[in-house]
Amino acid sequence: MKKYIVPKILLIISIILFTGCSTSTFSALIPSSTGEASTPAPLKKTTLWNNHPQQLWENLQVISLSRLKNMASNHPDAIQHAWIQLAILSKQKEARTNDLIKELINWRTRYPTHPANVLFPNDTTLNQLLSSPAPQHLAVLLPQQGEFGSSGQKIREGLLSTYYASLSQNNKQTIQFYDTSQSKNVSALYQQAVSQGADFIIGPLIKQQVEQLRQSTAFVIPTLALNYTTNGHRSLPSHFYEFGLLPEDEASQMAGRAQEAGLSQAIIIAPRTAWGNRLVSAFSTKWQAIGGHIQETWYYSSPNHFNEQIARLLKVSMNSNKKLIPDNDSDNKLAQQRRHDFDVIFLFAQPQEARIIVPLLKYYYANNIPIYATSAVYTGRINSIKNADLNGVIVCDIPWKKQIMNNQEDRLYAVGQDAYLLSQALPRLILLPSFPIYGSTGALTLSTQHQIHRRLPCIAIHNGRIG
Repeated sequence: MKKYIVPKILLIISIILFTGCSTSTFSALIPSSTGEASTPAPLKKTTLWNNHPQQLWENLQVISLSRLKNMASNHPDAIQHAWIQLAILSKQKEARTNDLIKELINWRTRYPTHPANVLFPNDTTLNQLLSSPAPQHLAVLLPQQGEFGSSGQKIREGLLSTYYASLSQNNKQTIQFYDTSQSKNVSALYQQAVSQGADFIIGPLIKQQVEQLRQSTAFVIPTLALNYTTNGHRSLPSHFYEFGLLPEDEASQMAGRAQEAGLSQAIIIAPRTAWGNRLVSAFSTKWQAIGGHIQETWYYSSPNHFNEQIARLLKVSMNSNKKLIPDNDSDNKLAQQRRHDFDVIFLFAQPQEARIIVPLLKYYYANNIPIYATSAVYTGRINSIKNADLNGVIVCDIPWKKQIMNNQEDRLYAVGQDAYLLSQALPRLILLPSFPIYGSTGALTLSTQHQIHRRLPCIAIHNGRIG
């Protein structure tokens, strides 16, 4: 233990070879169940304002700060103007909880009968939050060696970077690391951290250890696990919270962004795996709940027959091969042959598969159909040649621009940054669940089931990169 004070459309389809990367390492980091968009789709006035207060608020939150300010300067309706002002202050003060609380109290003084008052508690509770002390002794349970040692190290680096950046505000705070790779009993390690004075615990990371801890431990201090258990819809124990890169968050927001763009008829493409089934299930539930329809779901396995399978999916005859010499009339006829009962494609795939599937979709005349995907299609590493095949795909992922500014492009590093942030601001999310914290992994909110969820920007890949 250490203590710190402190278009590539030219395809030779017949000879496509596929080499899948092993997912054994990552499968243990992914739970077995369970931001603001840079260019959000325009919301019609009737769609934006004719909603229940909570839904109206969620719609306002996906609008950029600059656009909100423009709306405020051109909006004569007093009630709607107050909504916009509240959304503006929630973004401007999100990183400074004390300033946010003071602004909320001032806003309520100006608009005491406004319907948005239901979004936050009374002034007495807000003032209590102002005096809520930050933890002074953090214990972090991470693997530091072995199979998941590199993952633990990335999270550790991200956590310490944010800790050091805030030292001036928390000069008495200490962090102590415990190596979960050297202990078969994570509950005993947890109790050791508590006995040594921890008043907030971060970790563990591996989902089996999170499950073991949840089932065997009485939580006496706030604990932020860095993965999700198979808890279904039941509430987690008191003082126990879960945070991580939950793929269902991405799938849900893919559905929301597409619906906002006016799309409704979907084709889903996913691997025939437990991961694929799980995400399709989560996505389908959300998509249909908001009025979307699923025209077909294609589960793929071996990529050796992607050419024929995608042609069949799009109902393009393989007997009508494209000519080597361009022939616009022939191309137009083939394009009309493609099925036209869908207006959006949702893709769940790893990068190697996506780089084959997306060009084939374009090759078979689906090039004018928007494709939404989860972060799984994009490694985060800038490779303009390989990623060019993904150009135009809309990906819901962490705010990469923020990561690039910090000279880091690693999602686990971002998890570490936000884990520290959450350790300092968890009471704020508990008492102000409608006011997210804009972290490195997205806009963070807390559900009633004690799970941290992320609202993500959805951005098209351009020139082989996001942003």
